[in-house]
Order: sequence, then C-alpha cells, then structure tokens
Amino acid sequence: MELINHSIQWVKGEVLQGRIGFAAGILIALAFLYFADFEQSFYKGMILPMVILQLVLLGYSGFQMVMRPKHIEKVRQEIQLNPANAVNMELEKSKKDDKIFSIIRIVWAGLFVVSLILFFILKSEFFKGMGLGFVVFFGIAFIFDSFLHYRLKTYLTALQQLA
Repeated sequence: MELINHSIQWVKGEVLQGRIGFAAGILIALAFLYFADFEQSFYKGMILPMVILQLVLLGYSGFQMVMRPKHIEKVRQEIQLNPANAVNMELEKSKKDDKIFSIIRIVWAGLFVVSLILFFILKSEFFKGMGLGFVVFFGIAFIFDSFLHYRLKTYLTALQQLA
C-alpha cells in the first residue's frame, strides 16, 4: 500500500510539472511571436531553437499529463500479480531513470555553454540569434530536467526504504 501512495505522490508531481511546462510552452510561443521582429536576421535565427523548444515543452509536458497517471495502474497490476517483486521492479526502473537524468543534465549544461560561447564568437546576426535561442532552449531543458530528477530522487529514496 505504501508503494501505491509513493507512486501517486510522484505521479501528481509529474502531472503538475506537465501542466506548468505546457502553459510555459504556450506563453513562450506567444511572447516570442509578439515581440519578435521577423524582418531582422537575429530573430530569424531564433526561430529554429524556439520551434524545437515548443515541440519539447508541449510534447513532453503533454506526455506527462496523459501517460503518467497510467503508471499508477501499472503499479497496482504489478502489486496484484507479484506483490513481493513490485517494489524491486519499480526500484530498478527508477535507478535507470536516475542514471539517465544524471547524464542528460550534464549534456544540457555542456550544450548550454557551447551555445553561449558560439553566441559571442559568431559574427552573423542570424547565427547570434540561433546561438541565443539555443542558450534559452538548453537552459530551460536543464531546469525542466532538474525538477524531474529531484522528484525522482525523492521517489527513489522512498522506494529504497520500502525495499
């Protein structure tokens, strides 16, 4: 029963972050469309990173809102089928996710730094816009995944106490 309660808490956090990410994606898109002057080369360079950012925010946030609640049913089914192994299966899955999040945060930070350096090195306004757009993209991706990772670590700690 404790496994279900911890899973529900984790899923609620995931869904809340999905809602926040979805709203942020819409607001960022509207703000970009409102403030950008697409006749300037700088803003034209920002289009690609902003489109990718919207796809990631809206896509992954939508996934969190739709698919994460189904995780609770999977945990319930596993408890019914094999109660002794349910915690261990969830623990192994969470450990794999923890390892992935640890790696991907380093990747986002590295790409953030590379984009920032390129922003200052490149002379073309188009590429400066692209560089700044990717700085924003990688910064938001790092923050988004950091919250996901923090919540996963809390869930992982609870699972380790149950095991």
